[in-house]
Parts: sequence; structure tokens; C-alpha cells
Amino acid sequence: MRTLGLTLVQCLLSASLVIEGSLRCTWAETLPPPTDLSVTLKGIGFINSTWTWKQPSYLENSSSIIIKFESMFKYDGAEWDERQRKPFLTREDKVILNRGMTFRVRALVITESCACQQSNWTEKYIPPPEGDANTAVRKFRCIYYNFEYINCTWDIGSKIPADTVYHLNYWQKGMDAIQNCTSYLPKDGRLDAGCHLQHDQFNDEQDLNICVMGQSAHAKIKPFFYNLETASFVQLSPPWGINISKMDKVFRISWNPAAHWNQKCVIYRVRKSNTMRSDWIVYESVNPEMIIPDADPNVQNVVQVQAMYTITCGDNGIWSDWSEEALFGEDIGPGWNWKVALLIIVPILVAASAITLLTYLKQLQILILPPIPDPGKLFKGMFSDSNGNNVMWSKQPKESLIFKTEEEITCKVTNVEQLRVTSAEKEAKLGETKTLEEEETFITFVDEASLLDNDSVHFNLVMS
Repeated sequence: MRTLGLTLVQCLLSASLVIEGSLRCTWAETLPPPTDLSVTLKGIGFINSTWTWKQPSYLENSSSIIIKFESMFKYDGAEWDERQRKPFLTREDKVILNRGMTFRVRALVITESCACQQSNWTEKYIPPPEGDANTAVRKFRCIYYNFEYINCTWDIGSKIPADTVYHLNYWQKGMDAIQNCTSYLPKDGRLDAGCHLQHDQFNDEQDLNICVMGQSAHAKIKPFFYNLETASFVQLSPPWGINISKMDKVFRISWNPAAHWNQKCVIYRVRKSNTMRSDWIVYESVNPEMIIPDADPNVQNVVQVQAMYTITCGDNGIWSDWSEEALFGEDIGPGWNWKVALLIIVPILVAASAITLLTYLKQLQILILPPIPDPGKLFKGMFSDSNGNNVMWSKQPKESLIFKTEEEITCKVTNVEQLRVTSAEKEAKLGETKTLEEEETFITFVDEASLLDNDSVHFNLVMS
């Protein structure tokens, strides 16, 4: 009897481990599946689903040691998820119905002989909402501004008819009925591009389940479902009242957060810049104050602060806008930057030195290696200035022989025309009857004097 009890305990322990998945078991599909699987949906968007089923009649009077039901579900295009093994005939989940969903359940039994038995799956499919996916709203976003109000905005679907009108509905746990948005936000000429909810219209301690539906006389508009966790879309207001004080060689910065903030859930960022740089240095702090040790007191510094509701109390939120600028330090003007000065002065000095050196080397070359005289210029005066008289040429100063500049003489062209006059013509003019010998007369006309400074004209008559 004691041995039987020990065996039963061991079997129970093994069965429990098998059901939980710690031990492997060869399951035999010898049981009928659960029946009458049904679901009850409550709410919109991220809705509460309650699944119920009945166990097979075979198991109602069974002496099996352990009976449990394994259940799971998946969305269209996804893998099976959220597997559970419990002895209950019901299950509750939060699901979102933007896509179709399939739920299934089966029975797991451990007999007195520690044999593992299981049934086939019983499944149920919930189809997605009707309508073309391109008619649903896009880029949906909600922001909970400083725990005061919620603004949800969206873009219209890419394939909606012109008469489409969107409506936002929301629901939270504890609400008796689905609520409708009463204040819509305009955008791009439309009056239904967002919704504004005041703080008294929702409970920020509960998730907000949202559905944006559309109506059109020409097409079925696909609804859009969304679930919001309040801590994940909070955007705080910028910190205010920034105070800066100097302590020894460092600066202490403090600011005033809002009184309704939970300080354990807020972190801050401080950014600093000054007149000598264009970028920002960013610091983080979990307290509404911090010390900046590397601030230069000789330049004007500027700081700004922003805040965020953190993962300490939920998912990461959204950074607030930057606060107004706060200034500290004395702006004594830009100091002399020796690096910039060197970059300008050094190239100028090098260029000036190079020019001076080249000029000096040119003069030194002329002194060391004087230019060779030109023989054509040297002996030219012998035939032009001295008319071939060597004695006169040799008496000229040497510097005049070597360095005398050649004078250019510009000569004008002289045209010479020869005219022949016969004796017969002479007789006609002189009235002489006597036949004269033929004479030739040559007349030379000099149009312009080329070798004189004045413009006198010389005529030379040659008779033959």
C-alpha cells in the first residue's frame, strides 16, 4: 500500500512536469477534442476577448490524474503566440482586430498509469474588418500633453472616395459604453484629421482603446484599431524657471518642474553652447538640477532644458520641447586666436622671403656673370658714326662703343620718275623750224625729304 502511494505521488509529480513542459512525453492522440468553442468580444480596438469551450464527455467521469487544456492564438501572417496550459474551460485575452485572428484549444490528459494522451485541436477564426486596407487611416499618432489632454492625429487613406468622413471612438475598462469623439482637429482642409480629448473624458490609469472608422456611400472603409498605454505617449511641457548660480569655478543650474509630475518617472536633458562654438554639449540628469564644471566664464554661455516621462513608470515617452534660453558668463569679446593668425601670417612671410631672395639672386648673378657684349652693336659705329675712319672710331670712349644705344633712323620712300622729251615737241613750243637733234630730258622728282627734319621738297633735273 505504501509502495502504491509512492508510485502515485511520483506519477503526479511527473505529470505536473510534463504538463508544464519540463519533461517530455509521448502524446497519443486518443481523446476527442473540446467542443462548443465560442468567443465574446467587448470593447473596441484592443478589445477584451473571452473564449469558452466544453471538455469532451469522455473526460467527465474519467479517473485521469490531470486534465489541462492547451490554447493559443495568432494573427494573419504571424506565428502562434501566447500559449497557455491551464485546467480551466475559459480564457481571457486582449486582442486587436486590425487583422484576422485564429484561436485553438486541445485537451491534455495524464492517466493513472502515467500515460500521456491529447486530443486534436479545435479552432475558431475571426475575420478582419471589411474594407480595402488602403482606405484605413495612416500615420496614426497620439500625444498626452503634460497629463492635461490628448491629441490624436492621422492621415487619410490613400484610396478613399471623396465623400469619406472619419469618426473616432474610444473605450476603457470600466466604461459602460463606447465613447465618441466630440472635438475634431482640422488639417489640410479637412475637419476630421484628428481628435482632442480633455482630461475629464478618459482615465489616464487605464489603457485607451481607439477605433477610427470611416463612412462613404461609394466604398467600404476599413476601420483602424489602436491601443494606447498612457505612459508611452506622454509629452511633458518644457521646464521653466531656470536659475544659474556660480559656485567656485563651476556653475549650478536648477529649474522648476511641474508640481503634478511624478519625479521618479522623469529624466532631464541639458544642452549648453557659447559664443565661441556653434554645436551643443548635452548632459542628462535625474534631478531638476545639475553642475556644469567645464563652462567658460569668459564667454557668454546659453543653456536649455527638456524633460521626458521615462521607462521607470512605463515605456519611453516623448521628449518635451526645449525650454527658453538662459544665459550666463561674461562676453569679453573674441580673444586672439593664434592658430588662425599663424595660418595667415606664415604664408605671407614665406612669400615675401621668396620674392626678396629671387630679386637678390638676380642682382648677384649680374655682378658675378655680367652679360656678354654684342659684336654687332660694338662695331656698328665704325661704319655709321665714323664713316669707316678707324682712327676716329678708336678715339671714341669705350663705354660709348659698348653701351651706346643704337639710334633708329626712319627714312621715307623717294619716288624717281624719268620723262623723255623729243626734239619735235621742243620745236613746236619754241616756234623753231630748225630740226634739232633728238634730246632726252630726264627729270628727277623728289617728293619728300627723308633725311631732313622739315618737310622741304628737292627737285633734281638731269638732262641728257
